[in-house]
Amino acid sequence: MNNNNDPLHGIKLEQMLTELEAKLSWQEMGELLNIKCFINNPRLKSSLKFLRTNTWARNKVEILYLKTFYSKHPVGTQLIRKAVTRKRTESAKSITTTEQVASKDTFAWPTIKK
Repeated sequence: MNNNNDPLHGIKLEQMLTELEAKLSWQEMGELLNIKCFINNPRLKSSLKFLRTNTWARNKVEILYLKTFYSKHPVGTQLIRKAVTRKRTESAKSITTTEQVASKDTFAWPTIKK
């Protein structure tokens, strides 16, 4: 994809957070995204640190940013759809992996011979 069509191209995470905080609020972002760094004593510096280390949280913020400011932009809509699809496939893979581990780790009681 050409970066000129990407609405997130050139936008830093700090800029996203300040614009979202101005448009919404820390509390509303916390409620919408279910991220505690926006609910419990929210600060820009601590939120940036958390979002830079947790890609799942950063993806949520990017999707909220796109929905808030670029919902009518066609490329923004495509990016939102791709992010949601990627999230669904990742969660499906993690469920499958968990089920496989559970089936391999089943415990069988030994039989006692008399």
